[in-house]
Amino acid sequence: MLERRNPLSKIVAVTPLMAIAALAGDVYLPLALTGLALFTLLVGGVAPKRILGALIPLALVALGFLMLYPLIVRRELVMHTPAIARIGDLVIYAGALRFGLVAMARVLALVSLSLIFSLTTPVDDFVRALVQQARVPHRVGYAALAALRFAPLLRDELAQIRAAHRVRGLARSGVVGELAQARRALVPLLASAIRRAERAALAMDGRAFGAYPQRTYLRRVTLDWADVGLALLLWAAAAAIILALQALGWLGPLSFVQRV
Repeated sequence: MLERRNPLSKIVAVTPLMAIAALAGDVYLPLALTGLALFTLLVGGVAPKRILGALIPLALVALGFLMLYPLIVRRELVMHTPAIARIGDLVIYAGALRFGLVAMARVLALVSLSLIFSLTTPVDDFVRALVQQARVPHRVGYAALAALRFAPLLRDELAQIRAAHRVRGLARSGVVGELAQARRALVPLLASAIRRAERAALAMDGRAFGAYPQRTYLRRVTLDWADVGLALLLWAAAAAIILALQALGWLGPLSFVQRV
């Protein structure tokens, strides 16, 4: 199960693959890495519904690259390729469409690989791994964790403030109304955030947080051979994909960015 693996091992495992996807000069390599990422998620126990729920909105962003690139690509880079469409004075070339396909494939690969970490890593475990394995000072790690836990509380607080404004007849529609409502909600929301921060600071001080250079942990995040094996398996699979595409002549040139 991917959720049991050390968060840092998942970062180490997917970072080189994301770098390779960013270097891809053709669609085959990033699409193959996308398939590898989705296969890893499914084998790792992530429900297909969760994968689709996270992937579909970001896939729409990737589709935007496909639609945008043919319109902004430099003409001298693609004018030697066949023209596939004409919209007034605008000519869309096959080369420009290829640039868009490569950009879309890159984004899909990067998003899919990032899901291996984001969908299977609780924030608490990530902070524990940073403190226990990466030697991040526990003052910094747990203070950041406390701040992250404020986010859902402040979201609920904002919903209550908006509901109170609607009861008082202050809610308005349209952009101007939304801006006015946001301005009215800013002061009480800021006051609530300050109160919560003061209470958290007093609670941490009352428990002698940071009083000693070392601390004990109720739960430890371990780094074992299964975590190392996850990284090695993903690297080996990526290497096999690259070698197979190279043998088929589908790897394409590797470049960090394509000039548009």
